[in-house]
Amino acid sequence: MSVADTAVLNRKSPPNVFTVLLVVATLLLAGGVAWMVLVNTEHSKLNDRSEGGPLVLIDQQ
Repeated sequence: MSVADTAVLNRKSPPNVFTVLLVVATLLLAGGVAWMVLVNTEHSKLNDRSEGGPLVLIDQQ
C-alpha cells in the first residue's frame, strides 16, 4: 500500500443524506416500539378486562 492509499483509508467523510434518513427512521421506529410497549403495559394493568381474542368472540356467538 502506498502513502496515498493510506491517506484515503483514514479520511472520514460526513454522512450522506441516506445515512441520516436511516438513523432518523431507526429512531422513530424505536420510539414507536417503546410507546406501544408502554401503552400495552398500562392497558394490561386494568382490572376490568374481559377475556378477548378471536376464539372467545366466536364461542360467544
